[in-house]
Amino acid sequence: MTLESLEASAVALRAASSSLERAGRGLYASRQSVIAGACWPSNLALRFDDEARRVDVRAARAREESEGWAAAVARAAETYRKEEAARARAMDGLQNIVFQAGAIPGLLDVLGLGGLSVAGARVVPGTTLATLLRSLQAGRLAGSAGEPAGVNRASIAAGTGDPSCFLYAVSSLRRAQGQEPLEDGSFVPPSSILVERVPRADGSIAVMVTVPGTQTWALDPEDGNVFDSEGILDGMAYRDSQVRGLIDEALRDQNLGADDVVLFNSYSQGGIHVLGLLEDQEFLERYRVAAVTTVGSPVSAFAIPEGIPVLSLTNADDIVPTASGQVVEPSESVVNVRSPSRAGPAALLFPQEVVAKAHDLGNYAHDAERLDESADPAVLGHRAAVGAALGVGVAAGAAAGAPQTGSPQRERFAYTATDPKTKS
Repeated sequence: MTLESLEASAVALRAASSSLERAGRGLYASRQSVIAGACWPSNLALRFDDEARRVDVRAARAREESEGWAAAVARAAETYRKEEAARARAMDGLQNIVFQAGAIPGLLDVLGLGGLSVAGARVVPGTTLATLLRSLQAGRLAGSAGEPAGVNRASIAAGTGDPSCFLYAVSSLRRAQGQEPLEDGSFVPPSSILVERVPRADGSIAVMVTVPGTQTWALDPEDGNVFDSEGILDGMAYRDSQVRGLIDEALRDQNLGADDVVLFNSYSQGGIHVLGLLEDQEFLERYRVAAVTTVGSPVSAFAIPEGIPVLSLTNADDIVPTASGQVVEPSESVVNVRSPSRAGPAALLFPQEVVAKAHDLGNYAHDAERLDESADPAVLGHRAAVGAALGVGVAAGAAAGAPQTGSPQRERFAYTATDPKTKS
C-alpha cells in the first residue's frame, strides 16, 4: 500500500461523512414537510417522524465514526511519511550517502557524457537512467553491442535443491561467477551464463537463466570475456549488448514453446543486461518471463513492465545499485529488499573495504538464507511466483527453504561467449 492510497482513503471517508451530513439535513426537511402537511392527529405521520428521528441518530453516529476514521487514517499516513523521511535521512549505509549526493552526474562523467544537460533530458515522465543515456548522444561511447559474440554450449552437472529458494538463486550466481564449484566439483568457464531446464507437471518447461556480474575491469580483455567494463557501458547506454545477445541465443537454442516460461537470476552487471531485456517488447513477445531475482543491480535505472515480478536484493553499503541515480520507487512489480549495513561506523573510515564486502556474493548468500526464512508478505509473494513458474510448492517461513533432491530430468547448460575482437 502506498501513502497516496492512505491519503485517498482519508479523503473518501471525509466525503462519506459529508454525504451523511447532507442526508441528515434532507431527512430533517422531510420530517418538517410531513408534519406541516399531515392531518392532525395522524398516526402515520407520527410513526414516520419517530422512525426518521432514529435514522437521524444512526446517521449522526456514522458521521462521527467516519470523521474519526478519516482522522486516524490521515494520522497514519503522516506517521508513515515521517518515518520514511527519517529513514531516508539516516546515514545507515553508503547507499544513502551516494543517493543524497546524486549519482547521475558522476556516472555521466565516467561515461564521457558529463557536459550533457541531465535536467533538461529528464523532464519526460517515466525517463530512466538507461533511456536517458540512450538519448544523450549515446553513440559517443565506444561499445561492442553491434559485434555479436561467439557462443559455445556445454552440458554440465544438473542442479540439486529447491530452485525456488533465494539461496539457490545466489548459489547459482556464485557458480556462474566462478566462486563456487558445481555439484560434480567442476567450475563454470568464465564469460558464461547458466541455463537450467526444469520440467513441469503439465509437460511444459521452465527455464532458469543465471547471469553473473562483472568478471574483469578491462575494456577489451585478451580472453574475450564479455562481462567486462565495456559490457557495463553497453548495457546502460545501448539497447543491445553482447551479453544480451548471449542470453537471446541461449534461449533460442532451448526451442521453447508457447507454454514454456523463463526466469532470471542476475547479479550486478548481469542485472543491467536482464533488466534491459525487460524493456525490449520484442523479447517479451518471444518469451514468457515469469519472474526476475536480481542482486546488487541498479534496478531503478530501467523501466520494469507491470506484471513481471522482480525482487531486488541490495545491501545498505552496496553502491553499485546507486548507478541508477535514484532509489527504487514502490510498485506492484518490484519488491525491494535492502539488508542493513554490515560495517557500522567503519563505513566512512574504510569505504573501499566496506563496498567490497557489501557487494560480495558470499555475503549476499547469507542475506538469501534469511530471505528464505522470511514471512514478509511481499517476499513470500515473489517466492510463490517463482515457485509457481517452476512448478514447485512454496510453504511459509523456514520450511520454504527446505532442500529437495534434484530430479534426474533437470538439465543444466553453460553458454560461454567470446568477444570476436580478441583471441581466446
